[in-house]
Amino acid sequence: MSAEDASLRTIEAFNRRDAAAFAAGYATGAVAYDPQYSEPLKGREAIREDIQAFFDAFPDGRVRLINSVTSGNTAASEVEFTGTQLGSMVTPTGSIPPTNRRVTLRLARFIEVDTQGQIVKESRYYDLAGMMHQLGLM
Repeated sequence: MSAEDASLRTIEAFNRRDAAAFAAGYATGAVAYDPQYSEPLKGREAIREDIQAFFDAFPDGRVRLINSVTSGNTAASEVEFTGTQLGSMVTPTGSIPPTNRRVTLRLARFIEVDTQGQIVKESRYYDLAGMMHQLGLM
């Protein structure tokens, strides 16, 4: 499986809200860098727990692929996320109660895959402050 296929597979799992299928796209020892965490998520299970918590916070959340570029075992994607925070949002400093506010933001995502097409490294980039502003928290 190519890096592009791996990226599309996780986007499709995200839009189905299928945390298990999303996490299955990652190698057991994968690492994911995310702006809200000072340390990367380490391992498939941590990635599954993180995405499930996000699904719980934004039960109507969806992503739309805007652009994708692939080179070798690396894929870069730009996506647009939209969703309403209807559940508690887990953060490193505690949970944020539901704001019932809708968020729209663009994200960039870079992944590297192994020879089996499993994601071994992911770097996520998005405007965390802009998201908090849209939620009425800034």
